[in-house]
Amino acid sequence: MNDKIGDDRDPYFYPGLKVLRNVLNIHEAAGLQEAELALTALRAASLALGPANMGLPWLCAIHHTLFQDIYPWAGQLRSVDIYQNDIRFCHFAYLETEGNAVMQRLEEEDYLRDLPFEPFCDQLAVFYADINMLHPFREGNGLAQRIFFEQLIIHAGYDIHWHPLDRQEWLRANEAGAFGDPAPLAALFRRAVSEPGDDV
Repeated sequence: MNDKIGDDRDPYFYPGLKVLRNVLNIHEAAGLQEAELALTALRAASLALGPANMGLPWLCAIHHTLFQDIYPWAGQLRSVDIYQNDIRFCHFAYLETEGNAVMQRLEEEDYLRDLPFEPFCDQLAVFYADINMLHPFREGNGLAQRIFFEQLIIHAGYDIHWHPLDRQEWLRANEAGAFGDPAPLAALFRRAVSEPGDDV
């Protein structure tokens, strides 16, 4: 697992194992990962396009839909602090407050609707970095966030295709965003986002 609290006190793990407690009672990391990939793919394929005015409850609903077959806490804000390399994500006690604040800003920006392409990608990168710094769930943040933003992009009148993006380049851009520089993310969104009907 990429997310961690840095010691062995994480209550989401089975005792003595680096495996998240799960409804399938799988105690082996590779087996859990395989099940997670398969089950979330099925759920993602049937996920409905959400409301045009999106917020933290919808992000939680997406996570619940994706991970309900795997984790008993699917869709619930985490109750521990988590880190990834040198990045410490939002303190768990502030997740609801900070999450709603980001979503309020998004609402004030009219969910990025009616923006020309260049400023759209710039603002998309800012909000992507901000929501990424929340990392509101114990696991599954990346998938839930990508789907949230796919729907945001569609409602704003654009399309997105992730396949042009290199994984390592994407991770580096997210790290830059975590340290206050959304420009690399904006550059990647300019490659992945398109007008409806355009080839990417």
